[in-house]
Amino acid sequence: MGQDHRRAEEVHKAAMAHVKLMTAAGKELRESPRLARMMDGMKQGIGVAWTLRDQLQYDRIALERTGDLIGEIAACELWKTNGQVIYDLNDELADALSRSKMSKVPGQLFDRIPHINPMIVLPDPWPVGKNRGGLSDGYVRCFFIVGYKGKGLCNTNDPEREGHAFLFCYDVVDEETGEIGPGGYRDLIPMPTSRKMFTVDEAIEFAEEWQGGTIDAKARKEALKTFRPLLQRAFSVFTYLCTDNRDVVEPAEPQPERRRRKTGKGRKHPEREPIWVRVGWYIGPKLHEARRRAVHHTPDSGNSIPTGIEYGPQHRAGHYRTVWIGPGKTNERTESTTTWVPPYWTKLEDLPEEMDPPTQIVQVEAQRGDPFRRRHTIGR
Repeated sequence: MGQDHRRAEEVHKAAMAHVKLMTAAGKELRESPRLARMMDGMKQGIGVAWTLRDQLQYDRIALERTGDLIGEIAACELWKTNGQVIYDLNDELADALSRSKMSKVPGQLFDRIPHINPMIVLPDPWPVGKNRGGLSDGYVRCFFIVGYKGKGLCNTNDPEREGHAFLFCYDVVDEETGEIGPGGYRDLIPMPTSRKMFTVDEAIEFAEEWQGGTIDAKARKEALKTFRPLLQRAFSVFTYLCTDNRDVVEPAEPQPERRRRKTGKGRKHPEREPIWVRVGWYIGPKLHEARRRAVHHTPDSGNSIPTGIEYGPQHRAGHYRTVWIGPGKTNERTESTTTWVPPYWTKLEDLPEEMDPPTQIVQVEAQRGDPFRRRHTIGR
């Protein structure tokens, strides 16, 4: 992907480019009063419904694409009107979470998402192949989390919410110029988070039913191949954001400036800036330092290197643990919570005496824990 694409300012600009693209598309569609009503209805849980006249006048694929675009724009507008919170994911934590595997997802856990309709920005885009990027390879640059009810969308804190939905936004590579930018492909995928537990495959099947589409066996196999690894990663990030021990740091509240109030027609409300919330910026440097020290560590002869050393200190990948809480005996408790266990070595005897296990706090300098100099660039 290139070093420039990993720099903080480029990462943030790349994510906001998707917002600008959907904002421009929304302004164009809102020139039609009828489409404007459809977008407003979509944000209130009312799905898009085409009349018989529409079906006779327009091509089916054009109607489907317009309906998809209305849903995508509605998800973006829900984010814009409810705080514009962006989770700035630390690259080391993002890498560790991508290795965390969950065979089943606890749906009720997702009710604990800290903010309304957040957007998650990925420091390293997730590849998804040509089938999601048109003629070029597609990469997930960011994704939105919103709620849904019925066949429409809603806020994640809506009391009538039936589940959550992901809006994946793809970057594409221009094969002629090599430039990277937002493409015209996005995927809005509803998830059955109202269920107590569900698998990734069950989520994909649910999304097909929710969208009302019918696909053959070959197309379903291709959908599983494309979306299974994508949703596994997204669920890992989403689950981490809802755990009790998540590393989430909000920016300090800015001090309001005293300005002379304008009155009359010339008064304009200033455009709100997105709120960048750091995720994993405490634990991330610890993972980075542990990885760096493990790479430079040469074990004594006779001591074998643990399997999986290619992941540095992540011999045991980060994973989720269900902890049963509440009154009663251990095996009789009915309430549970979920915590995330960071990567760690399982064979501590293979580490030199002077090295602490990576699960312990490793004292590091602030800049060393920020290898791509991403600090103090948020929002620029």
